[in-house]
Amino acid sequence: MKTISDFWTTLRTRWHNAMPRFFKRMMWVCGLISGSALAAHEALAVAGIQPHDWWTDIEPYLIGAPAGVMFACKFTQSYDKDGKPLEKEIPEATQPAAVNDSDVETQQPHDIDTNNDIQ
Repeated sequence: MKTISDFWTTLRTRWHNAMPRFFKRMMWVCGLISGSALAAHEALAVAGIQPHDWWTDIEPYLIGAPAGVMFACKFTQSYDKDGKPLEKEIPEATQPAAVNDSDVETQQPHDIDTNNDIQ
């Protein structure tokens, strides 16, 4: 059971760690190829056009192969000189401005008009 939790922990840390620049660019190119093929397929389907046989043959590969490369690229991580994986710098979440209690209008239960008579 420990090996399964270690596996998911490894996947999660690899997903959030920094990636080498080459693999970031590979993800961009593969996403462009896969997204374009999917958009072309959906455009043909929506228009009701029967695609050629060659398109039907290569279309799953144009979508699936780049998606597999993107998956592999995402789990490739950068390492420092000591061999430790680099963690991606996550910016601090900006906190909303504090609201003063005097700025908020509150209604007390006794202030609510329960008489709904229309005059």
